[in-house]
Amino acid sequence: PIIGAEVYRSEDAGATWKKTHTKPINLYSTYGYYFGKVFISPTNADKIIITGVGILLSKDGGKTFKEIGKENVHSDHHYAWLNGQKDGHIIIGNDGGCNITYDNGDHWFKANTPPVGQFYNINFDMAKPYNVYGGLQDNGTWMGSSQTKESFDWFDSGHNPYTMLNGGDGMQVQVDTRDNKTIYSGSQYGAYSRQNLTTKERKFIRPLRNLGEPAFRFNWQTPILLSKHNQDVFYYGSNKFHRSMSKGDSLVTLSTELTSNPAQGDVPYGTLTTMSESPFRFGLIYVGTDDGMIHLSKDGGYTFSLLSAKLPKGLYVSRVLASAYSESRVYATMNGYRNDHFNAYVFVSNDYGTTWTQIMKDLPLEAVNVITEDNVSGQVLYVGTDGGLYVSTDGGASSMGWNKGLPNAVPIHDIVIHPRDNEIILGTHGRSLYTSKLDDLHKKVQGKK
Repeated sequence: PIIGAEVYRSEDAGATWKKTHTKPINLYSTYGYYFGKVFISPTNADKIIITGVGILLSKDGGKTFKEIGKENVHSDHHYAWLNGQKDGHIIIGNDGGCNITYDNGDHWFKANTPPVGQFYNINFDMAKPYNVYGGLQDNGTWMGSSQTKESFDWFDSGHNPYTMLNGGDGMQVQVDTRDNKTIYSGSQYGAYSRQNLTTKERKFIRPLRNLGEPAFRFNWQTPILLSKHNQDVFYYGSNKFHRSMSKGDSLVTLSTELTSNPAQGDVPYGTLTTMSESPFRFGLIYVGTDDGMIHLSKDGGYTFSLLSAKLPKGLYVSRVLASAYSESRVYATMNGYRNDHFNAYVFVSNDYGTTWTQIMKDLPLEAVNVITEDNVSGQVLYVGTDGGLYVSTDGGASSMGWNKGLPNAVPIHDIVIHPRDNEIILGTHGRSLYTSKLDDLHKKVQGKK
């Protein structure tokens, strides 16, 4: 049974522990998430803050707790700092940013700098100027012009140049670039929809199982994909592979189980995490899963073959990428932080995944989230890790950090390149969006030839 939050205190350096309270603490709606923590004043051992969906303060050593969040304080709290020299001064960090109080939470104000958006996935359209789209943790999915420059006037005026597409935890975004108006976006666990930005029409998209079949399992960030060959064709991944030939109006389940069908726990496990279709051939599709499997279909998703037998076992496949420079080339990244495994795994295959070679072996011990090919040279690769951005100019034989202008040790969760404007766009998980021109890099690469 789910008990909820409990606080224990030790007076002998952890040799023995005693629960501080007799009544239940209303902090977790289910489990404690990964941000459930205890923070203690450095000068008053009886002043305690515990974080979760809400934020609670105790002034009596944990016997009683009081919710101190207010209307202008976002939920999902990750960190708290208590000023031991000035009672009442507390700074907190949550999924909405940073809040500060000087009276123990009776009143809060929001610190609007620096930018702290936690992006999962980003994309772009082909409008002039182009728009950037992205899904954020607990702040929905937004779109806005790539020409937008950060301004404090946004906060003073109460208006900003971005448009919200959906609420919840914003996840993946696909854009029909034939009209730049048909957008596929959604929230956690596969709740996607198609919307028209002009007419405001919206169509909910989710696969339906047949009567008597086991329920589908959906990853927190359920993967979706528009075909590069015909943007009426829409792909969707649960623990199986689904396809629509009608922009998501109807979804057909094409595959059988594509994971190891592992035992279930608090959250869905045994799900697809990433998909990529070759730009050379319609229906040449790679998929990856959260339990370490990579599959290939050469017939549009009707049949799949396993490619990952000789890759590290059980690690989250953070990205598969079908190359734009060779039909038989495919990249894969694997992420082991969920297993306390921080090796940087980047692989390439030049024979449709039959054999794999590890590349960029000089990367530091940082979980890898994404790999992207350059738009001009197949020898240039970009990798985003939990520690920053890295680039290889020799096909993965070596790599170097490319973090000038970026915050220190910022997690990069997605990388896209706008082919017409020759710009790289980074979706960071904690410091919002960054863009850069690639002209100088391309000149340096071409100068080496």
